[in-house]
Amino acid sequence: GGEAALSDAAPPPADAARGRAPELLAREVSRRRVLCLHGFRASGEMLSLSLGPLTRALGGTYDFTFVDAPTAASGPAEPGVPEGLLGYEWWGDPGGEYDTAWRPAYEHGFDVAMARLAALAAGGRGGSGEGGEGGEGG
Repeated sequence: GGEAALSDAAPPPADAARGRAPELLAREVSRRRVLCLHGFRASGEMLSLSLGPLTRALGGTYDFTFVDAPTAASGPAEPGVPEGLLGYEWWGDPGGEYDTAWRPAYEHGFDVAMARLAALAAGGRGGSGEGGEGGEGG
């Protein structure tokens, strides 16, 4: 999907509210944001599909944002994931086996992943799936 900035937790500026129905504005301000982080060698899109029933059920109250980890997967995905789906790693041993490559967090990529999450918390861009986020990936 296309990229969009994460929405701020604060209400929109007064000039943005002009011309909007009060009930719509109240709903926008009261919605809670949920940042959804996928697992090892997966993607925001995969997680969005998996959580589809939940996000549809709670979509009137919550804004779900699915993001991709900053590094493209360097090895095989979880067994059972069809080949050809793009996956990403928050950290891990490059090229390692799926069952063990995620363990050395502080050696390969943890600092990059934490910087990515800090940027998202500060209103950065990137991700995929619902909540207005688009697939930025690596």
